[in-house]
Amino acid sequence: MTRKPRQSTAGRVPAEREPGSTTPLARGVTLLDLSDGTAFRPPSDVAEVDDAVRIRLELPGVPQHSVQVWVRGDCIEVSGEKAMDFPRGESSFLCLERIFGKFRRVFEVVGAVNLAKVSARMRDGILVITIPKIDERRGRERRVPVTGE
Repeated sequence: MTRKPRQSTAGRVPAEREPGSTTPLARGVTLLDLSDGTAFRPPSDVAEVDDAVRIRLELPGVPQHSVQVWVRGDCIEVSGEKAMDFPRGESSFLCLERIFGKFRRVFEVVGAVNLAKVSARMRDGILVITIPKIDERRGRERRVPVTGE
């Protein structure tokens, strides 16, 4: 008797979420669900701290060199690939819960943040993207010189 491997739904978009939908995560940060058929969807957390917005993604087993972070307009895009770590066809699985493949997550960031100074660091399978805030009060008040004719 041959059994099909059981696959976990961890890290996948819930069924009620439509591709192309948006989900507000924190003040000024929205997760854009730009599902493009990728199988692996790493879970993420978005937190607002005093001086920044931080996005954390769980990427266990994903090497740093295969992760790309892009700033595109008002969006932070994270993409990469978690490759299979065993030769195809060499094993007959009784259970396969781990997910492999390409992934892509897009976060729209609006508000008082400095997208020119975004930084990313990966350690122990956790990618941390830091988006510094801009002091909204800075630049709100300034003297306007009055010139003559």
